[in-house]
Amino acid sequence: MYPGVILAGGSARRLGGNGKAFVEITGIPLVQLAIKNFQKQVTNVAINSRDSKLFSNFNIPIIEDIMVEDGGAGPLAGISSAIKWAKTLKDPKTHVAIVPVDTPFLPHDLIQRMSLDLSIHNTDIIMASSNKNIYPVIGLWSLALDDDLDKCLHKGIRKIDAFSSLFNVSIVDWSFKDVDPFFNINRPEDIVLAEKYINS
Repeated sequence: MYPGVILAGGSARRLGGNGKAFVEITGIPLVQLAIKNFQKQVTNVAINSRDSKLFSNFNIPIIEDIMVEDGGAGPLAGISSAIKWAKTLKDPKTHVAIVPVDTPFLPHDLIQRMSLDLSIHNTDIIMASSNKNIYPVIGLWSLALDDDLDKCLHKGIRKIDAFSSLFNVSIVDWSFKDVDPFFNINRPEDIVLAEKYINS
């Protein structure tokens, strides 16, 4: 198993601008759903945020972005901070698992299947996809990418694909018929749809 980090730095402008982490689905904040679905799959779990004070009541590590920009430096900066945190752990692993806070239906075999893929292909980055639609912010990232990430971020690179295209990447796909396991909350209507899925 690997350590895991939940990225919770988005401002959620289309959801009121107070951050996605505390948007509620059936009365439960997204961050609580993420912790519940993710914590059992990793050895240690932490939250990456631009403001650690928002999570002062949480009994898990809160990692602030090392790179600070107006409006946030994006998920790539969060991944960089996650890698740096994972490197400080006792007996660090080769990779760190990353998921965003806004995916309430994470599959229970997410890290298991990605770990299996890593053992076969030994890639730098393993990304998740569903029905062949890739979610680059969900995956396993090698701790050896730390220096390269620093260099790219300081050059102004902010898109995950622009960085990951420089390295060996493998994709693990989940097929689905009804509910996308990586369905993410971006708009008010997504909340309604997620609650419909849960209550059906």
